[in-house]
Amino acid sequence: MTTTALMPVDPTVSPQQAARILTIRADLLPPEIREGRRARRTRTLIVLLMVATLAVLGAWYWQALVAKQTADEEYNDTFQSLTKARTDQKTDEFRALVEYQEGGEILNAELKAMMANDLSWTNLINLLRDRAEDTDPTMTIREITASLAAAGDAEVPAGVVGTLTVTGTADNKRIVADYVNELGDLEDLVNPFVTNVTKGQDGFSYTISITITDKALCGRFADECPSGGK
Repeated sequence: MTTTALMPVDPTVSPQQAARILTIRADLLPPEIREGRRARRTRTLIVLLMVATLAVLGAWYWQALVAKQTADEEYNDTFQSLTKARTDQKTDEFRALVEYQEGGEILNAELKAMMANDLSWTNLINLLRDRAEDTDPTMTIREITASLAAAGDAEVPAGVVGTLTVTGTADNKRIVADYVNELGDLEDLVNPFVTNVTKGQDGFSYTISITITDKALCGRFADECPSGGK
């Protein structure tokens, strides 16, 4: 007869732990099922993104539509206000102002017609000074004397209004000659002629005679004068 020795039971292991079932997890699904589930999730995500994008675009379009309607309403209100203002100008409240403005325009037209043959001395003086500056910086004008032709004088040539006598100084005779040439291409001032050139302490003193033609007749209220001034 043989005796079998039994191993002692570990006192730290409880009967429940000795009899427990191990938890083992394994993915036994076929690959095609996993791929199908992944594809469905991807499609769902794409659909959600498209819906969100369409919602944002719709909100932007609605906001733009509302802004356009507001702008159209403001334009219509402004147009109606302008139309009302123009209509009110014909009423008694604005009639005096409109009549005053129209009267000013009529007066300007009458003055323009009445002074069409007026002689603009300012225009002639500025023209002479500008041509002197264009000729040479040292060309100076000291005095301008003018005389008008008598109306109906048979000795006055046709188209002649009067004469100008210009006196001044220049560094030399060549500058005086160049100034005369500058005046020679004008229509309202013609026949420039040097009547005297004298050497002095400040250079050469000159005297030039110029004829004023009817091209210089340019009233104060004219739109434009032949020489470009008024």
